[in-house]
Amino acid sequence: MVRCYQPDYIVMPRKGGHWVDPEDVTKRVMNIVKAHDALKDVSKLTPDVEFKTVGFDDLDVVEILLEVEKDFYVEFSDDQAEGFKSIQDVVKYVANHKYSDTY
Repeated sequence: MVRCYQPDYIVMPRKGGHWVDPEDVTKRVMNIVKAHDALKDVSKLTPDVEFKTVGFDDLDVVEILLEVEKDFYVEFSDDQAEGFKSIQDVVKYVANHKYSDTY
């Protein structure tokens, strides 16, 4: 009897080396941030503005990151979560994460 080895199926990056479309991730993360209660002025919100600038404290950022984890089926370590200073930081991580999910 001869055993055949079949390699695991290969997942390739989808767009420009990203696993998930960064534009789609940006829209979805922006919607999560806009829905947060602590956001006072939506007009100041851009992907590159820091969370502290729009009035979020550390607990608010943690709550936002938990929502992002649920939405994209990813998990941030504590060190990674501390490194996220803006929406763009979160988008870079999620778009480059191999197992992040889009619907």
